[in-house]
Amino acid sequence: MVKNIVSLFLLFFSFTSLTLANEDYREKMKELIKEIRLNTNKEKIIITQNGSEIYFKNNKLDLEFLSYVNGASQESLFYGEEGKLGKKTSSQEKNSLLKNLTQIRDYEKIVFDINYSKNKTNRKDIEKENKKYDFIGEEIPSFAADTFNIPMKGFNKKEISSLNEAENFLYLLNPHKFKDINEYFKVLSNTDYDILIIEPSLNGTFFTKEQIEKLKYKSTGEKRIIIAYFSIGEAEDYRSYWKNEWNKKLPFWIEGENKNWKGNFIVRYWTDEWKKIIKDYQENLDSINVDGYYLDTIDTFYYFENRENQIKKQP
Repeated sequence: MVKNIVSLFLLFFSFTSLTLANEDYREKMKELIKEIRLNTNKEKIIITQNGSEIYFKNNKLDLEFLSYVNGASQESLFYGEEGKLGKKTSSQEKNSLLKNLTQIRDYEKIVFDINYSKNKTNRKDIEKENKKYDFIGEEIPSFAADTFNIPMKGFNKKEISSLNEAENFLYLLNPHKFKDINEYFKVLSNTDYDILIIEPSLNGTFFTKEQIEKLKYKSTGEKRIIIAYFSIGEAEDYRSYWKNEWNKKLPFWIEGENKNWKGNFIVRYWTDEWKKIIKDYQENLDSINVDGYYLDTIDTFYYFENRENQIKKQP
């Protein structure tokens, strides 16, 4: 009997500690994003990817949090559901996402959509949907985001100084096909996208500040915007902050590897250790003077919510 009571107490203590330590995972992610905003200048553009539910509190838009960001992006909004290239997103899933995204749009935030497809018919449908909802969306031909997408609206010779002036964007997060950073820079320099949403490094080497300044202009000479990819809910083992010793034993603030993306590790993003890494990485991005950040993996909060729900269901 005493043994059972002790076991129940330990289970309760473990669950209570987890709940108290991580009371609200969405709020903790919001706090991290707010810190990122406050650690840089007010002109820096912040775009979040996925996890649009973070913009709401008690089923209403969190206007205070909304003031910290400039735009929201959603993968597989119209095509690419279940990790299948060209698969049309179900009406139920699409409408659920649109319910959030249209409200964000109505508060003058720019909404981007990433659609994984390589099909002429799908492309026409994506274009139609973007026009209907006044979103900026592209058809991305690879889940790896390692090749150039053809802009839905084509190229233009407009000066782009803000997100609401843009008509298209490049979505290139994996530049592994280039032999080095200089080749990567040269190819990007010869493009005319309004926005470059890019990984700003290759094999551990970042673009220089001078290279970024040159990339801020299209090949035709008009100004454009450079947004750097920035994962804040997962650690990546190919980043400069990754320590070799973590390959043998992960630190306590890393949960484990994302089973869907090799080399990406789910982190307890509210910890001081991770926040220090984020701050240092952000300073690196600021030192090369990118125009903003594309904050990915913010939807890591779902992982912790689901895990806690599973604990609660245990007898």
